[in-house]
Amino acid sequence: MHNRPTHDGRTNMSVIRLDHVTIRTTDLVATLRFYEQFFGLRPGFRPDFSVGGAWLYAEGGDYPILHVIETDNNLPGMRDHVAFRVTGLAAYLDKVKADGCAYMAIPVPGTNLVQVQHRDPNRLLVEATFEGEPIEPGEIRDRQVA
Repeated sequence: MHNRPTHDGRTNMSVIRLDHVTIRTTDLVATLRFYEQFFGLRPGFRPDFSVGGAWLYAEGGDYPILHVIETDNNLPGMRDHVAFRVTGLAAYLDKVKADGCAYMAIPVPGTNLVQVQHRDPNRLLVEATFEGEPIEPGEIRDRQVA
């Protein structure tokens, strides 16, 4: 989508990319370890806010894609899952299996995508989406993650 002038000469807004996702946690250390272990995200620059937390960056990334806010309690909110486009399906499945967590791994019908879903330490559903990396039939797990 391109920015096009409207009838009054202003430019329309258009989405470029998902900038970041913010999650809350009562266990910052476990959350940072999880996102580093599974996605290679590492803490980087974060302004000195009045609340604790971290901004996590992908390797070589110049902006934080995951903001983590430390809190005393996890408040319910409108959240379903956060998805990352990643590479290395076999290695990722090895990590998930080694962790012993419940997960779902499925090919997305009509595409060349594979999705692997499991939960982070805050019970947020996390999805890793792989493009052009077929999943072996024996690796498919189509049971939803509780």
